[in-house]
Amino acid sequence: MNTKLFPLALLAADNSESVEGITRFQKLVFLAQRELFDEDEFYPYKPHKYGPFSKSLYDDLDQLVERDFIKQSTEKTVTGNERKVYTLSEKGKRALNKAEEENFDFDLETLSEIMEEYNYENLWDLLEYVYSEYPEMAEKSKLKL
Repeated sequence: MNTKLFPLALLAADNSESVEGITRFQKLVFLAQRELFDEDEFYPYKPHKYGPFSKSLYDDLDQLVERDFIKQSTEKTVTGNERKVYTLSEKGKRALNKAEEENFDFDLETLSEIMEEYNYENLWDLLEYVYSEYPEMAEKSKLKL
């Protein structure tokens, strides 16, 4: 299966709502993989400055945005920083619909539960949860949670 469908499926599982921030997107994919497969099925993760990080996911998101499967916008945070916001595009929805007709192996119900539980959680709380559940992924973090 095409690994690039996994981030699309995660966005679709939340009824095309957005994911705010690349750090949050990284953690959601990490948690979804661990919940569904108990390992890094599609994206290998390593400890990084904000916990689990996958270079291949980062690159895939850039490609999915560039090819218009995912829409990316930028917004200012309350602290004045910029944050990327990701939403599923119509082209992304069509790609997922086609994949579902063929050979779609993702458990959308579990993905929906993950999105409902973690996508709207305060980012610091999400990071704290990931660090406590997967302490090996917090080894290189510059955050002390």
